[in-house]
Amino acid sequence: MVGFALGQLLGGSLSDDRGRRPVLLGGLVCFTLSAIACALSFSGGVLALCRFIQGLGAGVCFVISFAMVQDLFEGDAARAKRSFVTVIFGAIPMVAPATGSVLIHWFGWRSVHWVLALGGGLLLIITWAGVAESKMADVTIRPHASQNVALLLWHDSGFVRIALANALSYGAIFAYIAGSPVVIIGQMGLSSAVFAGVFASTAAALAAGAWTSGRLSRSGVSAIALLSGSLIIAAVVTVILAAVTLFGITSGAILIPLLLITLYARGIIAPNLQHIAIERQRERAGVASAAVGVSQLLSGALASAAVAFLLQSFGPSAVAITMALLAGGALVTWQCTNL
Repeated sequence: MVGFALGQLLGGSLSDDRGRRPVLLGGLVCFTLSAIACALSFSGGVLALCRFIQGLGAGVCFVISFAMVQDLFEGDAARAKRSFVTVIFGAIPMVAPATGSVLIHWFGWRSVHWVLALGGGLLLIITWAGVAESKMADVTIRPHASQNVALLLWHDSGFVRIALANALSYGAIFAYIAGSPVVIIGQMGLSSAVFAGVFASTAAALAAGAWTSGRLSRSGVSAIALLSGSLIIAAVVTVILAAVTLFGITSGAILIPLLLITLYARGIIAPNLQHIAIERQRERAGVASAAVGVSQLLSGALASAAVAFLLQSFGPSAVAITMALLAGGALVTWQCTNL
């Protein structure tokens, strides 16, 4: 995850300076070769180092995918495309853990990394053959550009507040991801198989929300309209979820629908906040995308720490309390943007 965060910062800055395609190809080469090294690793230390390098490559590819949307599309079209990209990111958690489990069961842990290497290699071939440069022709190498851009982003208070609102909203979802085993298995007493099914359902809800955002964006529904409703829904539902758990209610018939609504709302929130933030810095879409992505990761890390800390006092309710605080913070931050 550290490599993934640093890869976004590196990829965003380099792609703004040198173009998307060469940096994307470099990220895919890094990802593929490090996956092979992971599969061949002979110790835990070597595996961890190779995974760090693999995270760098993955972070580069992740941030460029968002920057390329901003290069190629504008306005509602960009927002719709970003929503559909988010659908993919929401769908992956439904298949990746199960796929990894099957591979480990039948072929051992090294097979996971061989499959990742194969996937990276295929993406490298596809990108080399079919992905053109998306950044306009004024691609030049500017010394110290990343430092200047970072200052420009920081001084854009609107961008900072929008990115913060997105990060807080993401943190609310990451609190669920970090604490869901405690809630679903520990509090609700369900099996690990049921937990996998619930987790897949919530991931599907996230993807469904992003798909809905894409459809509504193409129909001309504004980002502000979508955000005003979805942020309120997320805040209200997570407060209800926290209240329910504090009263000791553990029924899946009550908790799971509340979780699904929250994830669905996040599916709408994510592409719209990300679009508005990066649209403000369109000429620096790579670095802006990196700033949004890294702020999400930091918020997720802090949310995990908050859940762990609150567990001592509130038990499984710590997850819902953290979600409510972060979702409420996202709503308040958005209301202060004055768009």
